[in-house]
Amino acid sequence: MGGGEQVGGSSFLNVFEGPAWVERFYSLLPAEQQPRWRKIGNEIYRTIGGYVTGNLAISLIAGVVSTAVLLALDVPFAVALGLLVAILDLIPLAGATIAAILVTTVAFLDATASGVIVLIFFILYQQLENHVLQPIVYGRTVRLSPLAVLIAVLIGAELAGVVGALAAIPVAGTIQVILRDWLEHRRGKASPAGEPTTV
Repeated sequence: MGGGEQVGGSSFLNVFEGPAWVERFYSLLPAEQQPRWRKIGNEIYRTIGGYVTGNLAISLIAGVVSTAVLLALDVPFAVALGLLVAILDLIPLAGATIAAILVTTVAFLDATASGVIVLIFFILYQQLENHVLQPIVYGRTVRLSPLAVLIAVLIGAELAGVVGALAAIPVAGTIQVILRDWLEHRRGKASPAGEPTTV
């Protein structure tokens, strides 16, 4: 009992010690390298935060729109089904499809006409989400091109299934941040702050 509480307490403290560990990592680097790696770390943090925010925003939109359609058709448990759509939509590739199948089945059980309308809605909405909404949101939050997003998700899903698909976009964004920094330093564009370039 006491051991379990101790483990739980230490895990809780470790979460809040995350920034301290990052600072320890920076302190191990040479002083002249620390500003560069702090900048990279901040950009990676912003990329991952942007992905999480974007993903939540897209899923929230999917849940709200689905709930509105289901309420308009008077489908039972419309709010609960809309919440299910929002949760499953967080999973790239398969999540939205699974949600569409489940919700459409419930709509068909209620009324054939409702089932047909819901089916058409999900087909059209998924096209809108995949080709318009996701590229716009991820392009602004993660700053990846739509093609890069698609390739990253496909590679992640192939390598590690659902977990890989979830991690693919933040990993791709992190790689982009590191590559951009590497290219800037290779080309000599990132000169020390405050030092004028001589001609």
